[in-house]
Amino acid sequence: MKRAALLAIVLCVPLARAQTEASEETAEPTITPARVAAALERYADEPRIDELLAALDRHPALDVEEARRLARRSRRGGWLPQVRLGVRRGQQRDLQTQIEEDSTRVSADDDLTLEASVTLRLDRAAYGQDELSTLREIRQRASLRDDRAHVLVDAYFERRRLQLERDLLGHQDLATELRIAELAALMDALTRGAWTRMTR
Repeated sequence: MKRAALLAIVLCVPLARAQTEASEETAEPTITPARVAAALERYADEPRIDELLAALDRHPALDVEEARRLARRSRRGGWLPQVRLGVRRGQQRDLQTQIEEDSTRVSADDDLTLEASVTLRLDRAAYGQDELSTLREIRQRASLRDDRAHVLVDAYFERRRLQLERDLLGHQDLATELRIAELAALMDALTRGAWTRMTR
């Protein structure tokens, strides 16, 4: 019994040592803060996420301030006077006939009346006609901007993660390279070419 246990120990020690050496050979490299900082330094010339978000905010379809300016312009229309002018011709007195000894006189009074009116829509100055539709437009633009910003942030950091895995862990394959290029194209489309302009 003792011999069998001793034999098992003798056979297991070299096998365990071989497994340890094999796992050390296939283990991923050690990642240190210095290596991460050096890898990130390679991408210091690429645009930062805050710059890309600022470029996204300049997109005309997502400009919330433009919708607010339209609402203010609509309210200012209440201070513009509506002027109406009119001309009216009428008779204040009916036809008058005078008969004298030798003659007959017929007369009528014709009046020419000028009318003018000025109207201020002060209610529109406080609350524009298109206020509700403008508020809906602002909410829609803000929601669309938030959705695109979420996609942009996800794409930015997924690309950076793939770059660091490629540089630090040696994950160099065709699928990784294509995904990195695809994410760059997506960010370029979301920012109307700002990614490419800033990278250059």
